Amino acid sequence: MELEKSIQELKEQLSQINKEKEKYYSEKESLKKQIFSIIDEIKKIKSEKDKSNINVREIRDKREYHNSQVRELIEKIKKINEKKRELLKKDDLKGDPSKIKEEMEKFELKIETEALTLDQEKRAMKYIKELKKKYSKLGEITSIFDEHSKISDGIEENKKKAEEYHKKLKEIMKDIDYTKFKEKSKEIEKLKKKQEVAFNKFVEAKAKNSLISSKIKSKEDQLDKINEENRIKKESMIDERIREAEKKIEEKLKNRKKLTTDDLIMLQK
Repeated sequence: MELEKSIQELKEQLSQINKEKEKYYSEKESLKKQIFSIIDEIKKIKSEKDKSNINVREIRDKREYHNSQVRELIEKIKKINEKKRELLKKDDLKGDPSKIKEEMEKFELKIETEALTLDQEKRAMKYIKELKKKYSKLGEITSIFDEHSKISDGIEENKKKAEEYHKKLKEIMKDIDYTKFKEKSKEIEKLKKKQEVAFNKFVEAKAKNSLISSKIKSKEDQLDKINEENRIKKESMIDERIREAEKKIEEKLKNRKKLTTDDLIMLQK
């Protein structure tokens, strides 16, 4: 029958579409798992990167602090140098306080360590006294020299610290692998595109499945209706034949005719 053949063909199509639907669903789910797995990897990379970034910020801040200290101290020493030049121009402020101080320390050490005669010791003590007097007169410029020395030490110390933090920063930056983060992000984008294709094909197969299932249901309903009509028609024909046979048997009985085997079989139905 043509209708039955059509239903069978549709069922074969449905079976094929169901296979496709399951295939694309599995593909979509597999890609989703891969994406989630890579997202977990990215979270770990990001967590490590965030920790590294905190260290980078801290070290960079410390380096910048020491660099700013160097800049500030350089500005201070420039002003001190200017003041020192102005004071050294004065007639009553001749000589280098640092050298005078060295000379004083030299003679004090000489008195303590060498076996001097009384006369030599007196002359040395007198010389030290004169040096102290001269050093005292140069008190202002002495303090400037002392401050200059202190600031110079501060500049060198801060330069050294800034360089240390700069080296640390370079080491940390070398260990941070930003390429992995970018590679994983690109990989996710590719997988998402594949997932989108698989999902669209799954949706398309699902729609075809629904359409063919609807067609099969419609044709099966038609076939059931036809079969029911045929059954009723067949039963009606049988009933008609039985009524005709019963009528013939009644006539035979009425006319006292002999009943055949067929007649007897018909009476048993």
